[in-house]
Amino acid sequence: MKFTMTHRFECPAEQLWDIFDDPEFDRRLEEATGVRREVLQSSTEGAVEHKLLRCVSLKEMPAMMAKALGTESFEFEQANALDRQRGELAWKVKPAVLADRVEAQGVTRVQSEGTGCVRTIEGEISIRIPLVGKKMEGKLSENIKSSYEEAARIAREMVAERGLVAE
Repeated sequence: MKFTMTHRFECPAEQLWDIFDDPEFDRRLEEATGVRREVLQSSTEGAVEHKLLRCVSLKEMPAMMAKALGTESFEFEQANALDRQRGELAWKVKPAVLADRVEAQGVTRVQSEGTGCVRTIEGEISIRIPLVGKKMEGKLSENIKSSYEEAARIAREMVAERGLVAE
């Protein structure tokens, strides 16, 4: 299942990337979404910043998903490769369970536009579990979209608080 989302921000692209990398952003996002993110590894190769994150949902998973995955909470690792010069973050998710049947990956782009910037997220989720896989893809896609909407709301708040309005 493919998905695309777009959000506009009234700040320069570089400042938006900085907000997404701020521990305060992670704290607020965890509070709003119930997903805790922890940096496991971080390195830089040339212009690309690599991060490996562990993400754990603190919310109880829907019964259908919990039964299919054999766990009460959803945990995954996310590998990010951020190229600020190109304005692109490539990401790939590896769940803690059924990693051979669940794939999620995509690209987040932040580009200057007018007096601010636009973030576009293009992703794809594939769950290969008989009978329930497509339904789980839909539910997971909804959760991801909701999380990105919250992230946009929080980033906009932080832009306003810091007075990072584009000139």
